[in-house]
Amino acid sequence: MAANPAPGAEYFTVPRHPNQRRYEALRAYFTEGLTVAQAGARAGYTRSSMASLLRDFRTGELELFAPPGRPGPKTAPAKDRARARVLELRRAGLSVHEISARLRAEGTPLNRTGSGRSSPRRASAGCSAAPRPRPAPARPPPAGTPSCPGPRSSTSPPSPPAPKPGWPGCCWPSRTW
Repeated sequence: MAANPAPGAEYFTVPRHPNQRRYEALRAYFTEGLTVAQAGARAGYTRSSMASLLRDFRTGELELFAPPGRPGPKTAPAKDRARARVLELRRAGLSVHEISARLRAEGTPLNRTGSGRSSPRRASAGCSAAPRPRPAPARPPPAGTPSCPGPRSSTSPPSPPAPKPGWPGCCWPSRTW
């Protein structure tokens, strides 16, 4: 005569969550001595899905249980306080560098990473990414220097000597064209 299962037994006999189903299938295979096909069928997997599950388990790629929480703060109070202002400045078209400088001047220092991550959904907030302003070149090229001599052909005269380090050079990436 079979005993009636206790109330709540269906949680263990008919798992609803994917990780619990995986656990039960692997447990049946390893502890009850079922074949791959039998253990998979019990949990609702095909033989090939069960074989993939076993492979992932053996290589450590399968996470059955939630990993422990990471230590450290779970919130960023400075970012949270500045979020509304960052969104306002993003809507005005400022770049993350400009926002960081503006917040620093207003007494709410937040680096450019924090400024950029304070508005993770820019499109949904009505913002678009502002381009970073490019600094002007340090020195203009000397007078009489062509802006770009172009690639060399076999009949071209030899190239001028290489530019000094730090000096703006030609727009071509190599002297061996």
